Amino acid sequence: MQNKRSGFTLIEMMIYIVIFAIVATLGATVFDFALRTKDTTNRLTEAQSGVQQALQQMADKVYTATDINGASTTLNLKMSDSTKNPTVFSLASGALMMQEGTGTAVAVTPSTIYVTALSFTKLNNTSSQGTATSSVQIRITGGYNEGSAADTKSLYTLETAALSL
Repeated sequence: MQNKRSGFTLIEMMIYIVIFAIVATLGATVFDFALRTKDTTNRLTEAQSGVQQALQQMADKVYTATDINGASTTLNLKMSDSTKNPTVFSLASGALMMQEGTGTAVAVTPSTIYVTALSFTKLNNTSSQGTATSSVQIRITGGYNEGSAADTKSLYTLETAALSL
């Protein structure tokens, strides 16, 4: 009589389980890498967006200012609206702060952004007709906030010059 076998032997099952475990481990590793890459990309995007918005807000204020009173580590702008005069931009504990007039200083950057460097340079310009105007060079560096410091992988520096009216 002939013995008919059906099913798998123990050795075959062990081989299939090992192959499945290897494929599952590779799949999980690829999935984990994709998630970490997505997180890093989101942090970079958020850092760039936050720094760009802060720079744009400062440039807008410079444009509406009647004069630039001072520019170094802080920016002091003379405004036509007495309630907003002076408008001062400064750096405090990683946040870009703006104080309008005698009001309370408020953070311009969101809490997810940590500003590591901020500098202003006043530029005096004279036109061909002899009219003097002032502008300011603004340089800001920031990144994703990691508690009390910026994530070094997400640091982003922007620089622009803004002309006051």
